[in-house]
Amino acid sequence: MSLPLSNLLLCCRGLENDRATERKKAADQFRRLIRSPEVMQELDRTSGCKTKGSNQLTWDAVFRFLQRYIQRETESMQSSKSNVTASTLTTRQKKMAEMCSLIKYFIRCANKRGPRLKCSELLKHMTEVMQSSYSCAAYGEDYSSLLVKDILSVRKYWCDIAPRQWHNLLELYCHLFVSPSKPVNRVLVSRVIHMLVQGCCMQTEGFHNTLFRFFSEVLLAKQEKHLTVLEHLVSALNIFVRSVAMNHRMRVCYLGELLVPALLCIWADMRPSLALKEGIVEFFNLQICAHHPKGARTQETGAYAEDWSRWRNLLYSLYDALIGEISQIGSRGKYVTGSRHIAVKENLIQLTAHICHQLFSDSSDPRGLEVTQGSCRGSASKRRRIELGWEVLREHLQPQHSDFDLIPWLQITAVLTSTHPSMLPGRELLLLLASLYQLLAEQKRGERGPYVLRCLKGLARCQTNYPNKAQVHRSELSRLWARVCALALRGVSSPQSEALSLDLLRAVVHGGLISVDRELWMLFSGSVCKPSLAAALCLAQALVKCPLPKSIASPSDCRYVGLTDRIASPNLKETLIAWLLMTDQSDEMEENSKPHPIICRDFPYDLIANILVSLTMKDTGTVLRFLMGSDEVESSFYQEQHSPDGKTNLEEMELLFLQFSFNTLPTTVGGTREKEPLVSSGGQFTAAPHLRNKLEELMLLVADNLLLFYVPDAPSTPPECLVRCVGLLTGVLAAYISTGVMSEKEACCSQIFSKAKVLLQELSSFVFAAKMKMTEKGSMNPLRSVMKLCTQSSSRNEKDKVFLASSRLFVLLLPASLLSDLADITKLLSSSVSGKVTVTDDNDCMEEDWDLSRTQNEKIDLFDEGIDVHSGSSNSNGAHWAENGQQRQHVWPRCQKSVVRGPFGPTGPAFPGSFGLPV
Repeated sequence: MSLPLSNLLLCCRGLENDRATERKKAADQFRRLIRSPEVMQELDRTSGCKTKGSNQLTWDAVFRFLQRYIQRETESMQSSKSNVTASTLTTRQKKMAEMCSLIKYFIRCANKRGPRLKCSELLKHMTEVMQSSYSCAAYGEDYSSLLVKDILSVRKYWCDIAPRQWHNLLELYCHLFVSPSKPVNRVLVSRVIHMLVQGCCMQTEGFHNTLFRFFSEVLLAKQEKHLTVLEHLVSALNIFVRSVAMNHRMRVCYLGELLVPALLCIWADMRPSLALKEGIVEFFNLQICAHHPKGARTQETGAYAEDWSRWRNLLYSLYDALIGEISQIGSRGKYVTGSRHIAVKENLIQLTAHICHQLFSDSSDPRGLEVTQGSCRGSASKRRRIELGWEVLREHLQPQHSDFDLIPWLQITAVLTSTHPSMLPGRELLLLLASLYQLLAEQKRGERGPYVLRCLKGLARCQTNYPNKAQVHRSELSRLWARVCALALRGVSSPQSEALSLDLLRAVVHGGLISVDRELWMLFSGSVCKPSLAAALCLAQALVKCPLPKSIASPSDCRYVGLTDRIASPNLKETLIAWLLMTDQSDEMEENSKPHPIICRDFPYDLIANILVSLTMKDTGTVLRFLMGSDEVESSFYQEQHSPDGKTNLEEMELLFLQFSFNTLPTTVGGTREKEPLVSSGGQFTAAPHLRNKLEELMLLVADNLLLFYVPDAPSTPPECLVRCVGLLTGVLAAYISTGVMSEKEACCSQIFSKAKVLLQELSSFVFAAKMKMTEKGSMNPLRSVMKLCTQSSSRNEKDKVFLASSRLFVLLLPASLLSDLADITKLLSSSVSGKVTVTDDNDCMEEDWDLSRTQNEKIDLFDEGIDVHSGSSNSNGAHWAENGQQRQHVWPRCQKSVVRGPFGPTGPAFPGSFGLPV
């Protein structure tokens, strides 16, 4: 045994001396020795050895000495007289504080270079201390702080805790919280409970009985007045409900029916903080999801409640509370000086809209109801009369109201019409459209315009999906929609309303609510509207749904709307191609030395390529419908933008509830509108030769322009433009292959394919330069963005033949040098991750401020997968857990003991994406 360890061993034996003064001297010496670099280095070495039967002193062996010292000192103080003087009592309290400080200091020294102490030993000691009433009163607060800071926030310990230990700790702290003696600060206990609920939900099963009982007891009592405690409890309640709802829907519904009145009292009487309000709203949303999945209103359609009468009354009380909250927000806004965001938060609007969906009837007549307003303060309940219905909603949508009063109701209307289109009565469709048209026509200043446009888009979808409801008022609706579209066409010229106006026009065109005329096509042929995502989707929808005229204006008119003299023919297809590729702006771009805007923006993959290729075909609408696989443009790109991985836990939960309620899932949109038949994938199409040649020339011009002005590291030409341009070129070739215009062999021999190769050679040079600069701060960010785009371009979707052809072409284009550099970068990243350690300052303060709210504390995710080569922090042994675990707890699988899973996997780093880089 080395000399430093021999000295430490003698000191540890001194901690077991029978004489208190000797133990005190040994404790002081222990603190000095344990901070010595030589001692820490030797203990790290011996603790890392796996030799069985070794008598070497290790960190765990030292910790056992320290445990016996704490136990002996505690027993000595416990056996001494209780009726002592104040000075003696102060001395005892000082001694207890010194022992707590010593053990916290030791654990910090042991684990500051990575967890060295066994988790089971730590938890066993802490549990023994907390289970004793005397030691819990003496050390409970410090040990609970230690549990939060040094055990539950360490990733390795999180995964080492056995299921039984999770359950024991949870039961222990739940008992501490409801204990009459209150030996530990309740804010701290509630925080520990929050973290333990998080751990139990992620790592174990079979704990739900404890928590169902605990939350029912503590929240129904209505005795807790500390808002921070309530914030922790409600957050833990939401984590728990999300975890168990799928397997225990009935118990979750019953729990909600018990707790909603208590939470409404907190909302109404206790002036809750913003974080607590959001937690309560989240719980209400979870209950709506459990009781009414996908908006189900009756048991026959999948709804469930333990007591329907009580739940119905709770919905009325919820409606009253939420409407009151929205009115207060509007009233407060009128007297706030300076700029202020008028809109109400989305979660509150979603909840209000879902409750309106449950309570509004199918008629336009308003209903008056009396609701009971309870109180937490023991005063008598009050009864109030409330009005609800479509007429009440329309009364709030009058032009004379201020933006603060109007905008929240516009938000509610937008959610109602988009989420629950089937509930809108036919008569209300006309009345709502008239009210919204009046608002749009009369608005001059303010912020209401975008919200009105969103409501109108929702109404358009209601009429499209349920055309039978509009049969009686079809002529009046057509006249109103024509006026609305005229205003929307004017709104395209405003940057604030351009995207929303185009979205509204797309929805109206998709439903066939108006006949498309010259004015709409002129949007896509001049300088009024530049190519953007909203404009491209609107154009694609118009091409799919409406016959394309040969021309829209004479040559003089073309010059008037902004076309160049180079477009000799007024052919509309050529005009649209020129507009998409911005050829009329080439002179201006040469002066600014910037690439084409079409490759500087993110579009849904192959959208622009599909539109361009369809414009070169004789039957444009049929070809575009075939390439997208749908007659609704938005739905064809919905799966890409909302992948299954991004589906929320609530959506999965609702689908599961409905799956158990029915043999087959009910459709989310039950409209009677017939779908147009799609062209089979085996169809052959014919391209117009002059248009095809024109497109190829323009595509080469776009690539040459990028190569001309591309400068590495220049902000005007980021490397992402190279990938987008290659994606556009391969997308055009893939569309021609899918339509049978050319074979894959012909595509690989084309000039477009050769130009794409040149672009990827430039990309390969960028990746090589990035590899050389990996040690520089921030060097990984542009590389990560580029590789994300490359991964999307090379991913294979077997169901989408166009996308499959495009990804195959992209992979064929990849240079070998690029793949070699990516492999080298991956190796460097892996080695840098494995060599990282967490460094903790010896004098780092352990002070706790437990009055801070849950959202004001630690913000670093225990399972964070963002990696940077120059970073000095470790994700594997010292990172801390983010307190927003209720949003992430369904993502990570449970970890078995001693196996660290999560984003790095059980064997080491594994980055997402085809190229092995973090994206």
